[in-house]
Amino acid sequence: MAEDGTSTSRQCPKCKTSEFQNRSLIMMLNECCHPICQNCMENLFARNVGQCPYKDCGRTLKKSGFWIQEFDDLRVERENFIRKRILKTFNLQEDDFENLRDYNDYLERVEDIIFKLTNDINTEEVEAEVKLFREENSELIERNKRRLSSDDLWIKRMLDEEELRKRKLEGQHKNDLDQEKSLFNPKDVIDELRSSDLPAEVVLDRQRKKQIEHEMAEKEKAERIKRSKLEEKQRASDRAVYGVVRHAGKPYFHSTPVISLNGPPMLSEYELVENNFIKYVREPSIQSIAGGFHSKLGCTRVLFEARADLFLF
Repeated sequence: MAEDGTSTSRQCPKCKTSEFQNRSLIMMLNECCHPICQNCMENLFARNVGQCPYKDCGRTLKKSGFWIQEFDDLRVERENFIRKRILKTFNLQEDDFENLRDYNDYLERVEDIIFKLTNDINTEEVEAEVKLFREENSELIERNKRRLSSDDLWIKRMLDEEELRKRKLEGQHKNDLDQEKSLFNPKDVIDELRSSDLPAEVVLDRQRKKQIEHEMAEKEKAERIKRSKLEEKQRASDRAVYGVVRHAGKPYFHSTPVISLNGPPMLSEYELVENNFIKYVREPSIQSIAGGFHSKLGCTRVLFEARADLFLF
């Protein structure tokens, strides 16, 4: 692996262990984004503080600041680290601004800061800007740390709806079990046989009929549930968007395209007049008209010669 960590293969610079030698290799990163394996990290930072093992770095690091490397591209890891650090300070929300334009300018400012820090562009000036923002908006920052963002509220609402749906399903399942037990209680059948004057065959046939009706109802219910799941799956597939623009409507039908090797077809006489091609052609003389010539023939010939052999290559 190179010193800047741009290689896609993971290798510890200290012990030279690679992921090909040890499939369970765990690489750790810190604020300088120089990866080392977990074993070397435990040894080098046994006292919780140590120097980065990479040459020409020498930054003092803390053991508590390490995290497990997730992406092969260390630039992505660096951007994620910087983004998390910056968003702890720049945590203002839309209702903290007077209008939407100010909020959009604020978001653009945050992205510009993250980009500069990720690519080491004017880092001292950017860090000073972050420090100044933290001092000027300390009250807003502390208040927003204690409240949920719009994304967090949406996630919480989705989780609450999912939990409510699960409770409804559990309650419905419990009611179905209780109803099934009440329908097929052997004790009730025995009590009815003892107290009823009807023959035992009639009582048993009635119970069998109830059981058959219940089984048919359960089968229809299972079919409805299966059909509703398929419809929901189809609706989810229709709502899925895999590109920038969502296309909806009739199913796609493939038709073989017609390729005109010699270009588009020639215009008809009516189209020559409609598109004002005729006005650029000189009117024929009376003698030419008497011989059967007219301006449309000349216009057609000129257009044909102009486009001849243009589409052969």
